[in-house]
Parts: sequence; C-alpha cells; structure tokens
Amino acid sequence: MPLESLNIQNFRNISDCALVLHANVNLFFGTNGAGKTSVLEAVSLLGRGRSFRSHKLKPLIQQGQTAVTVFGKYTDSAQGQVRIGVERTQRGADQFRVNGKPVSSASELAQVMPLQTIFSETFALLTGGPGERRQFLDWLVFHVEHQFMPAWRQVRQALKQRNSLLRSGRITADLLAPWDVELSRQGELLDKLRCRVFHELKAELLTLLAPIPVYKDLEIEYQRGWSSDIALADALVEQRTRDLQLGHTSIGPHRADLKIRLGKLSAEDVLSRGQQKLLVCALRISAARVFQRASDRKCAFLIDDLPSELDTDNRRRLGEWLIALGGQVFVTGVDQQDLDSTWQELSVPRKVFHVEHGQVTECEQNNV
Repeated sequence: MPLESLNIQNFRNISDCALVLHANVNLFFGTNGAGKTSVLEAVSLLGRGRSFRSHKLKPLIQQGQTAVTVFGKYTDSAQGQVRIGVERTQRGADQFRVNGKPVSSASELAQVMPLQTIFSETFALLTGGPGERRQFLDWLVFHVEHQFMPAWRQVRQALKQRNSLLRSGRITADLLAPWDVELSRQGELLDKLRCRVFHELKAELLTLLAPIPVYKDLEIEYQRGWSSDIALADALVEQRTRDLQLGHTSIGPHRADLKIRLGKLSAEDVLSRGQQKLLVCALRISAARVFQRASDRKCAFLIDDLPSELDTDNRRRLGEWLIALGGQVFVTGVDQQDLDSTWQELSVPRKVFHVEHGQVTECEQNNV
C-alpha cells in the first residue's frame, strides 16, 4: 500500500508541496537545512500523528502560521483508494482523518500506515535506556497481537494508580490489592505477547546477520522486568516495602528490556559506529519481516541521511534487504550521486527529488 501522493503545507520551511511518489524508492537530496528531512517527517505525521524526530509540535509549524497540514493517498486492494489527512494546530485542535472520517487517536493512524524509521537517534536502540528498546519491541507487538493495546493501556492505568498510592505513603495492603491484581493479570498477558513476538524477531535477526562475520557471536535476550522464576503477583508482594520507600513500582512489564551482546560484551562496546548502524538497521528490517509475515502487509521505511556512517558495501546490503521486503522507501542524503549510487547498482526503480530552501523538485533523469 505505497503512498501515491503527498501534500505538505506549512511544515517547517516547506510552505506548499505536492509530490507524486514512486511505489518503490524515493530519494531526496539537498544541503543541510534544505528541508529534505521535513519530507520524511511529514510522512511520519501521516503514519504516527507526530514527527519521528520530536514530540514537540511548535517547531513543526512554519513561522507565522497556526497549523501544519499533510495529506496522502494510496490504493488498497481491499478498500480501494484511501485518503489520510492530518492537521496539527498550535491551539491543540488536531484532526486525524481517514477517507474523510475522523479517527480518535494516533494509534489508529499507525494501523492504517505502518512505518519504520532509521535516523541519527536510532542508535539509542543500542546506546539508550530500556525505554527505547521497549518502544521498538512494542511497535511490533502492537501490529501483530490484537490483545496488546488493551493490555498495555490497562497496565499503564494500574501503574498510575499504584504509584499514586505509593507516593502518598499512607496505604494498606487492602488499598494496593486491586491494583496489584490488575497489574499482575495484564502484566503477565503483556509479557506473554512480547515474549512470543520476540522469539520471531530474534530468529529473523540472527538469520539476516548470519552471513556477516562480525556478528557471528551476536546474542539478543528479552528481559521481562521481574524475575523469570516468580509470578508478577508474588514479585509485587515481595517488593512492596521497597516500592513504598521509592514511591513507585520498581518491577513489572514497564521495566522490560532487550539485552544485545556480542559474546559477553555489550554490542555498543564492541562494534564500530558503522557496525552499530547496520545492526540497528537489521533490527528494523527484522521487525518489518515479522510484521509482513503476520499481517500480509508491508511497512514503509523512512531513512534519514543513509550514507552517514555506512560504507558502500553496507549501503548495498541494506538496499538489498529493503528491496527483498518490497515496501516503499523514503531516503535522504546530501549528495545526489552518493545517495543514488546504491540504487543505481541494484537497478531499483525510483524517483529522485532535489530539495532546496523548502522547494521539492522532481529530477528528470529518473530510472522508473
């Protein structure tokens, strides 16, 4: 379900832009600050209701304007033509629409238009805190397990209430009990869903990286957020005194993590920046493979500054992975030849766009 067209209004330095896109690969080149990343952010707005770079809205809205608007259109084999529209305003009167009908949340947009992103902050999958890796895993669980979203929301609500009681300092076991029960029941379900999807993700990742010698000792482990040999209900009782001292819930599904190692050492301590970036790309590709197999749908990839930190061989390898997936790809880079060379070598149908001062122009010398 590739995007066929994209219309952007008042997004950062892009005043008004209408693009006819390629179903395979779309390349955007230009100097730093020209607006090429803004095009990718606009696609992110359609699929997530927000930019992949920041949760802040104000920087997205062009100076002197009150709202940013993005429209997209694609054709679905079951639904026919599908139109997506997102308007975000400074006043908070946001509108998300699919085929003219309002949708209530960004999660509904995500179901309509699944996206994976690779950009500078993607290194946080290796170097950041557990929250980055939970978010990555939960993207996949959300898309392939229908029970995930209700369970996740109920876990969040139970944690909110339990932590509020813990902070008050004036509680009894009877007051905590109903929230412990809810957190335990939904937390165990969330863990079950994550664990099932993780094993599929791990298998894909190890298969994908098996031909590359530097990753031969790669290990990835899912840690659920409490001891593996005890039920969450019992663990919460054991930790109650400590949680009272801390004023928050110290164990549970909200503490889950992925540990990524080469042998006994953390991957970030062993691998070069280029090797780290390829590993992060492989994680994203593996997630897309699991999603595609489970849903019979393809997700789009937004890749900002592809040439950065990847040598020619690894750019080609990433290109081959993306081609095999068959989803739509949006890629940015500074230099046209540097950006386009990989796709030329692979003879991939594509469109190339030049971005300058917020103006996006399709280049004539396209291989389509």
